[in-house]
Amino acid sequence: MDLILRWDVWLFHFINTTTANPVFDALMPFVTGDVLLHYVAAVLWLVLFWRAGRRGRIVALATLVVIAMSDQASANFFKSVFARTRPPYALDSFRLLVDTTRSFSFPSAHASNAFAVAAFVSSFYRRPRVWLFVLAALVAYSRVYVGVHYPTDVLGGAGLGLAIGFGSAYLLRRLLGPYLSPAPAAVNEGAADCR
Repeated sequence: MDLILRWDVWLFHFINTTTANPVFDALMPFVTGDVLLHYVAAVLWLVLFWRAGRRGRIVALATLVVIAMSDQASANFFKSVFARTRPPYALDSFRLLVDTTRSFSFPSAHASNAFAVAAFVSSFYRRPRVWLFVLAALVAYSRVYVGVHYPTDVLGGAGLGLAIGFGSAYLLRRLLGPYLSPAPAAVNEGAADCR
């Protein structure tokens, strides 16, 4: 365990300090901020709800439940269980590019939520899969770069999000399988844009 923690701190310093550059210093606070995540989530939700037919509406509404489960599990359950102090309050040397709170560090709720949405939505729509996972990975990386999480925090958050996202997709298919079949192109051409 001690070796893992030392590796974690070393990798934190590598990402947070060694790889520091003016482009990422400007970009990563924006990537990690709630404005980008809320904007992308809102656009995705509206496209699903209004353009992808019955299947899209079901997935859109279920996505809200998935986000709530991921956020509650990461922020209100696991953080209390592990009670890990964030890097700015545990390390002497670091770069902090955004404001942070005194909440615990493991797992990263941002990473958990981003990967939960990516896993869940991509289980039903293949076209946005790459972009959803690229965005989730960028969000996770940004949390370390800006100095508010350790690498294992975002890995733990990503793992939790993937489990919740894929698990929720599996359960939804078991419960509402017939209602999740893609609509015929002639009836619902809008759904083709999301598949």
